[in-house]
Amino acid sequence: MRNIKLTLEYDGTRFFGSQIQKRYRTIQGELEAALQKLFHQKIKIIAAGRTDSGVHAEGQVVNFQIRSKLALPKIHLGLNHYLPEDLVVTEIKQVPASFHAQYSAKRKVYEYRVFNSRHRSALERFRSFYFPFPVELNQMKQAARLLCGKHNFRAFESSGSRRRSAIRTIRKFEVKKEGKIIYFTVEADGFLYKMVRSMVGTLLEVGSGKLKLAIFKEILAQENRRLVGFTAPPQGLTLKQVIY
Repeated sequence: MRNIKLTLEYDGTRFFGSQIQKRYRTIQGELEAALQKLFHQKIKIIAAGRTDSGVHAEGQVVNFQIRSKLALPKIHLGLNHYLPEDLVVTEIKQVPASFHAQYSAKRKVYEYRVFNSRHRSALERFRSFYFPFPVELNQMKQAARLLCGKHNFRAFESSGSRRRSAIRTIRKFEVKKEGKIIYFTVEADGFLYKMVRSMVGTLLEVGSGKLKLAIFKEILAQENRRLVGFTAPPQGLTLKQVIY
């Protein structure tokens, strides 16, 4: 039995998330359909993690097992032939039997893009969140630094999560602006439901002056969801990398 690892890139705009759902178009559904066409059998994939409806990926990772001896380049070409234009396999590898896309992952890197300008952009509407208000970048950087380290992030978790522990370690949280785009890049050992989007929305409120930095400091200390800002919409979020 061969264990195959795929790295995926996708535009999440027209997907109802990554996990398979009946009657809805999903990443898992499209990929498993392509695998069935290629190998003429049902194959289940294991993903590094879920992405919500509208969220993109440049480095999503999945793995699956097959007995076929088909060469990796042919599997790569075959899958991209059957996959839709908004979902692509960018890399394929044969990995040890012990490799598990979810449980072997050590960290993930997400990037959130904000289009910060008085006027909106037609080209950025599916890749960025339009935020027309002026922001103080240094205030957001200070707030982002406070989030680094090991904390209980329950305050930044949206309802609907089933996770018992909210303890996570953020290794890096960078905020930078290039032109009209503000990039929020966060690397952590795990993420809660809508955690990145909630943090970004809160940082934007800090940057725009709606939320004082002193109040922001109390969010982690009190684990108070009511102090947290809005949850930024999905289209600005991209899963950049899964680190093993």
